[in-house]
Amino acid sequence: MSSFSTSYRRKQKVLGDNRVTRNYNRRLEEFNLFYRDTLTRHDCVIDGVPTQAVFQDHSQSNNKDLSDDKYVVVPNSVEVGVGSYIEWADETWMVFTEEYKTIPTHQQLKIKHTNRRLKWLTNKNSKLICNFGKGWPAYVQNQTLYTLGVSFAGQNIALANAKMSVYIKDIPETRAVKVGTRLWIAGQVYKVEFADYVSRPGLVNWLLDEDTKNPETDNSDLEIADYWNSGGKDEDDSIKDVSKSTVPTNGSGSSHSEDEKPKAEWNIEGTIKARLGHTYVYTAMNSDGTKADVSEWMIGTLEDSPFYVKEKDNHSITVTVKDIYKLVGQTVTITAKANDEIKNIAIKIIKKF
Repeated sequence: MSSFSTSYRRKQKVLGDNRVTRNYNRRLEEFNLFYRDTLTRHDCVIDGVPTQAVFQDHSQSNNKDLSDDKYVVVPNSVEVGVGSYIEWADETWMVFTEEYKTIPTHQQLKIKHTNRRLKWLTNKNSKLICNFGKGWPAYVQNQTLYTLGVSFAGQNIALANAKMSVYIKDIPETRAVKVGTRLWIAGQVYKVEFADYVSRPGLVNWLLDEDTKNPETDNSDLEIADYWNSGGKDEDDSIKDVSKSTVPTNGSGSSHSEDEKPKAEWNIEGTIKARLGHTYVYTAMNSDGTKADVSEWMIGTLEDSPFYVKEKDNHSITVTVKDIYKLVGQTVTITAKANDEIKNIAIKIIKKF
């Protein structure tokens, strides 16, 4: 017959070998009871796998009602992460942020409602459309608010030049989309000017510039840009013709491209960690130490901009971080266009002190 102390220790080991483990198991049991009984648990499909998740409302004041954000809560056994697609309430949602829990009893993530489905050709000769013809859901946001919205041809002619920011899952098919690719969005065509794979791991962020529709190459019925090849030539023939056209005909033995001056390398310089209430200057610098001539400055963010723009010119931009504590942890990109090339810098907002 076991003693009282032996029986007590045996019961305690069922709850955990030590106090920390027992406290964690109690918190885990609290979550399991909440997950079992809550009214916000619904059937859904996460990355093609049927499961259940808890969906919670998110304050719309944080993003000026630009999107219907939600929190999704799931057990640790569910495979989900930034970039995952969730089918719920007859709509498609995308995971944008994953919270790192200090007590890891469950997973909590922030999702946004995808507002567009983008399609492009993965093989122009056989007319294969991405994602087996269905296209990929994406979250598209207008970035024209942070720019003039116009470009200038010559000295006086102003042309419409809207900017769009696209967030889409980071997979091989989206990685294959190169700068210069034209995409059809809501009846208009845009060209990819910059692709950011760094700021939000799991997602690709494309910065798009408004382009002109071409009925000879764009398929408006399928909403796919560059569906047909111009001139009736296939892609391989076009590549051959381009390569032939670069061969000199004057017998000089050197191509015309060799006479062109290489573009100067440049980057945006400035701190990548910005404190609340502080002012910072970001400058476009060439590799030789001179300042680059910037034609456009843009601030890209999913929520309301955390910066006040104090001044900007063709070399630098000066911003002040808003003194609002909820901005801590947010990542924002400042983008510049110089020499017909776009680059950006990712900035993380940190505490004031």
